[in-house]
Amino acid sequence: MTGPVLPALRHQLVAAVLTLAAPGLQDDAFDPAPLLATLFGEACDADDPLPWIGHTLRTGEEAALTADLGAALRTLLTTLPPDPRPTDHLHSPAWPPVTTAAARLARTLVANDHHTTD
Repeated sequence: MTGPVLPALRHQLVAAVLTLAAPGLQDDAFDPAPLLATLFGEACDADDPLPWIGHTLRTGEEAALTADLGAALRTLLTTLPPDPRPTDHLHSPAWPPVTTAAARLARTLVANDHHTTD
């Protein structure tokens, strides 16, 4: 397994996914906007993650799980009012699938980083 070309962005991606996967970190001060920016632009494209393999994603499995998380986030965004507050995200019935998809991806990202030889 080779390392990502953009390791700083890999770190940013892993941190964003872990935060989405950790309901204990999500309180009234929680702001998902930077996490969404990371997942849909800065460190990856959760709508089209395959081109990110070798850059911030290591494997096809990571890309597939990133796409699953992207789909959950897009579903969430359709449930929100215009100009949502951070708590609108957390109170949406579409939020639990986001944390579940993020947890699956987080487990894979961390395992792949743990087992890498770089």
